[in-house]
Amino acid sequence: MKKIIILFSFIVILISCTGGTQTTGTKALDTQTIGAIFDKAEANKLFDNVIESVKMNRSELDLILSQTNNYVMFNVNNGELIILGDGRKVLYPAGKVVNSTDVFYVVSKSKVIELLNLGSGTEIFFERRLKVFSITKDMNTLEESQPCPPYCD
Repeated sequence: MKKIIILFSFIVILISCTGGTQTTGTKALDTQTIGAIFDKAEANKLFDNVIESVKMNRSELDLILSQTNNYVMFNVNNGELIILGDGRKVLYPAGKVVNSTDVFYVVSKSKVIELLNLGSGTEIFFERRLKVFSITKDMNTLEESQPCPPYCD
């Protein structure tokens, strides 16, 4: 009987510590922070070479970021930069249509703003690498985005 009470107490404590959370198996974004900033040289070593790059002025990116609250999604393909906001709403270029199966790379808006506030340059480079997507400003690179799909809000 004592073993049953100890086991029951252990289960209650375990459930209390985990907050009773359940996973639903969905791959949705919560309000988590996505992305990490690296020194540009370190990013080049860790994440391979840049295959394709598109440049944008900081002031233009600031205007685009003002149109979303939590997340921003990027992709570069054949020299075209496409930017989506929360709910995969197209922010740039205006009028662009994307398919729900098109893969974009999600980062937190707060991490992009953090990158923009580093250094004094005004040019932002959106970079497609072999397996990842990068955003570089001055000597800093934002990495560790999540692909959408499957990780979409």
